Amino acid sequence: MDFDIFSFNDEQKFALFYGVMLGDGCLSQYRTKEGRERFAISITGTFPDDIPFYKEILTPLLKSFGRTSVLIKKRKDCNAIDINFPNKGIFYKISEKGFPIGKKGPFLKIPKYFYDQTLLKYVVAGFMATDGSLVLTKNPNKYYPRIEANGISEKLIKQIQKYFLSIGMSGSFYLAKRKNMNSCYNVQQQYRIQFNGIKNLLIFNKQVGFVNSKHKDKYETFSSYSENYDKSIQSIPTQKQKNVRLKTLNGWGGSQTLDLRLMRATFHR
Repeated sequence: MDFDIFSFNDEQKFALFYGVMLGDGCLSQYRTKEGRERFAISITGTFPDDIPFYKEILTPLLKSFGRTSVLIKKRKDCNAIDINFPNKGIFYKISEKGFPIGKKGPFLKIPKYFYDQTLLKYVVAGFMATDGSLVLTKNPNKYYPRIEANGISEKLIKQIQKYFLSIGMSGSFYLAKRKNMNSCYNVQQQYRIQFNGIKNLLIFNKQVGFVNSKHKDKYETFSSYSENYDKSIQSIPTQKQKNVRLKTLNGWGGSQTLDLRLMRATFHR
């Protein structure tokens, strides 16, 4: 499924943006030194992987909401980029659906409104563009895909799992491993869903779609690799297929796991 946000109606655009906010967004309400009340919306992504997504999707999406300009900032303290802007109207439209102000916490969920208005697909697509990933692992000779998503809200992750099951995908819900309690980073309990295999990948692409180009690029490259691999191993014994895999993929180690949220993979085309 190709995403053309210019063909979306206003509610579809809002649902997509709400999904992005569920993943990487935050609402902040505060007073300035002059006593003025501010209603800020921020989205934080990974540098440099998310730059195309911010430029190609988020920027025109926000302009369709009335923003005349959208500033993407590179953070100095870490490898991250931000979009941060004040907008009372958008702020209240998001918050009135139940989105928390300040820390999102473990009770985040997709509101009933999006179910009633048949907009769930767009919310899920927005969330998966931020907190979802396409992972490739070797099993045993060929690389196979899996769709994953994780977060600290059990309710939210189970809602997304249920939606995937409803469109014909097959996968499971897990408690993710907790980070070191002595770590300075987030140590809240994480929840994860995992949908393995090419069938799930094809259903996801057709029914939901990859909004973030880093995921879309990997999907297209993997599809080309998979087709070439299948042609290459015809009539080759299983024990010799490892050599085909190593020739088909350039620069990949045997059991390496690649996650697009962290890096881009380079395939031999």
